[in-house]
Amino acid sequence: MSIRTTLVGSYPKVSHTGADNLPGAIDRWQRKFLSDEALEQEVQKVIRRVLREQEEAGLDLVTDGQIRWEDLPHPIARSAQGISRGALRRFFDNNVYYRRLETNGGLQWVKSAAAEDFEFASSNSRQPVKAVLPGPLTLAISTEPKPGQTPERLLALYSQLLRREVEALAAAGAKEIQIDEPSLRPQEPLLSKAVVEEINGIFGGIRARRWVACYFQDLAPILSELTRLQVEVLSLDLVSRSNGSQLSQIADHLQRDWKGEISLGLIDARNTKLESAEALKQSAAVFAQAIPADRLWLSPNCGLEFLPHESAVKKLSLLSEAARRL
Repeated sequence: MSIRTTLVGSYPKVSHTGADNLPGAIDRWQRKFLSDEALEQEVQKVIRRVLREQEEAGLDLVTDGQIRWEDLPHPIARSAQGISRGALRRFFDNNVYYRRLETNGGLQWVKSAAAEDFEFASSNSRQPVKAVLPGPLTLAISTEPKPGQTPERLLALYSQLLRREVEALAAAGAKEIQIDEPSLRPQEPLLSKAVVEEINGIFGGIRARRWVACYFQDLAPILSELTRLQVEVLSLDLVSRSNGSQLSQIADHLQRDWKGEISLGLIDARNTKLESAEALKQSAAVFAQAIPADRLWLSPNCGLEFLPHESAVKKLSLLSEAARRL
């Protein structure tokens, strides 16, 4: 069995040909030059293209590119009342920004925007679709705390909302559900205390392949915590920080302590430089020599939204080529 391929989640919203420019369409809509119906048509057109390009590249598991997301915390604000979006902050060490969440604590889940997104994507894809959600820690850290709002309370609050989202996705037929937690990092005080337990609670009893994606951080010091996650797949950034120089150490730890599947994030989604398929084969072989191929996936290290569209398409093709070589 060959190594399977997938994306972490996001994808560029502007095509290099200029045929699609979703931010431009949104700007026209905000200035009342585009109707709600016309904007929705543009959004759907972009999602179909994103799905088609992944299929043409030969990916085994696709995403909708998170095209409707304005930033990583945004989806939960689409599904619940009582959340507003505030000031802009830099998104980790990237040259992009997100809006801080704000809440007075009176949150009410209304309906799952993620389930609606999944239903549209799956009805327009020939390949299985992976649904993606932001993680509870990332949401808690992305929230401007009000008096009395401790990180622990925010974490529990968002975990309750995410449980509703995951249940709705499963009910909609999602067989692959991923939680993104770029905030899982060494020295995170909530990591040992609560985060793993909250994620396990969110996913508990869900009939789907459950994923947790970790990126932007140094993974080696937190592998013991990550292997406590009761999920089927760990999606790991093996490029950022010092991870690329610690492949053997990470592989040894996972071979010993992790019985699930691993998504090897070996393609740098924040660098336009194109990796060689042979170099990717050699890096992936560090894991493939110790872990059966049916437990391995190959992916970018994080979302492709940080790249120009033309570079993203090339890296999609590289994924499949490298998997075939393995």
